[in-house]
Amino acid sequence: MSGRRALGAALAVVALAVSGCSAQEEKQASVEPSAAVTTGATGAAHSTHASAPPPKTAADFVARARQALAAEKGWTFELRGSESATMRGQAPSGAGYTATVHRTTDPVALRQTGTVTTSKGERKPQAVYVVGGTGYVKDAGEGWKKGPLSDPDIADAVEDPVADLDAFAVYARSATVSRTGDGTVRLEVSASGWQLTAARSRPALRRAVREVEPTLAQLRGAGVTAADSQITLTAFTETWDLDAAHGYRPASHRFAFTFLVPYRGGDITVKQEVRAGNRGLFAGHVALPSGAQ
Repeated sequence: MSGRRALGAALAVVALAVSGCSAQEEKQASVEPSAAVTTGATGAAHSTHASAPPPKTAADFVARARQALAAEKGWTFELRGSESATMRGQAPSGAGYTATVHRTTDPVALRQTGTVTTSKGERKPQAVYVVGGTGYVKDAGEGWKKGPLSDPDIADAVEDPVADLDAFAVYARSATVSRTGDGTVRLEVSASGWQLTAARSRPALRRAVREVEPTLAQLRGAGVTAADSQITLTAFTETWDLDAAHGYRPASHRFAFTFLVPYRGGDITVKQEVRAGNRGLFAGHVALPSGAQ
């Protein structure tokens, strides 16, 4: 989730205090990933597509959603997420995250300001920027950290629904499509039973793998010896809700997963969930604060 890097650190400390759960057999899933959503376009974008053939497949819906986002200068998203590590018989340990994201499309830039709240009630502010293809992250009490978006340590801190929708387009053909009475089109991908080793090669699961890695690294540093082939992704869901009345603009996005990590005859359960809601247009611009460069 947004601020996952900070959350991962909080989880790592928590997870080390666990001891015991039931080991789970690795299963191979038959389900591929699902489709996308982000935030929306305006009535102008809607009219642009009014004469276009109605989308039919998940890939068609994603294409329209991406067009809706690209049609505007910028968007505002509200984020809410949680992450936890739990062992049987113990209370979950983890963190929550809330943030506001301003994302511009031309030029591409992002400003993300939020707060990480640990299971002990500690609140820590976090600021994240993406400008010129470079990420900048500042956690409470620390200096700015700078790096390319290909750096997992930077990428795990960035919550960019527009980029998430672009990534979703790669595996959107695997998504199921459903409709609700209020004009929402839902695209969803789900999977379960994947070994970590196999999940690494699945496009829809790569993000979940990347985001769990910091927690796994700290667990191993604390004595957890489970190999990748023993760690199982037991649940994964990605859902995009699109507003059919406004050019299929993305209205919300949900991303969630659960991993089981064998430890001392039991399992450590690592969970994460992130929700992003579209709060409308952003007409401003994003500039790095002093000291970030």
